[in-house]
Amino acid sequence: MEFTYKSKRIYYESHGEGKPLLILNGIFMSCASWSAFVPGFAKHNRLLLLDMLDQGKSEKMDAEYTQELQAGLCLAFLDHLGLDKVSIMGISYGGEVAMKIAAANPERIDRLILSNTAAYTSPWLRDIGHSWEYAFESYNGHQFFKTCIPIIYSPGFYERNYAWASAREGMFVKLFGPEVYDAFGRLTRSAESHDERGNLHKIKAKTLVISSEFDFITPPYLQQELAQAIPDAGRITLADAGHAAMYEKPAEFTAVVLGFLNGEDEIKIK
Repeated sequence: MEFTYKSKRIYYESHGEGKPLLILNGIFMSCASWSAFVPGFAKHNRLLLLDMLDQGKSEKMDAEYTQELQAGLCLAFLDHLGLDKVSIMGISYGGEVAMKIAAANPERIDRLILSNTAAYTSPWLRDIGHSWEYAFESYNGHQFFKTCIPIIYSPGFYERNYAWASAREGMFVKLFGPEVYDAFGRLTRSAESHDERGNLHKIKAKTLVISSEFDFITPPYLQQELAQAIPDAGRITLADAGHAAMYEKPAEFTAVVLGFLNGEDEIKIK
């Protein structure tokens, strides 16, 4: 399905019925990234998947922008569907956009899930982004994969699934062209100015912060800072998982998210 935002075509999917959950993607993700999760997430909830600008099947931008543009897109999407209030789960980049929405529009958020994300772009994260940009500019699928992908996973998972990872490298080489790499670059640069540390106290939604033991992109201490700064937040850490925790621990990740979204139990781990 599609709608239009600032003259750009935006792709989205709606699955199931019930309490709505909007998922906001990481930089390299799209609606298609969640295909294996749709049955579980849509069983008792209305699952909303959205490709933000420069992601997946949504139109590409032709100029630089900041994440405020993506936050505006998400609010326009909710208005398009006639939804006054939803729960949002943001992964990495999507978590940065989600916390912006929740801080500026607390009345529109039921529950908030922030997974493997941070309140600001640290020098560490900024320079990782710069290394990615150099890979994007090469337009070389092998260089992109070797620079950007291994660090997303935990070392143990990557070693155990090396054949699968190698197959994905070949897929990227075949499918990704200059338009995709240019979009990745704009997405990465749009996060450089991200800093919500002064606004986290404005988030009123009950919040779950998810960390991973071997997240080398947004290390667990950054999620600890998030949980401490958001008034009604708890934190949980997924053991033996990296930045892409949902792929390494899909059953555990799904259980944690749905338990928090639909249950009454409070997670108080900080």
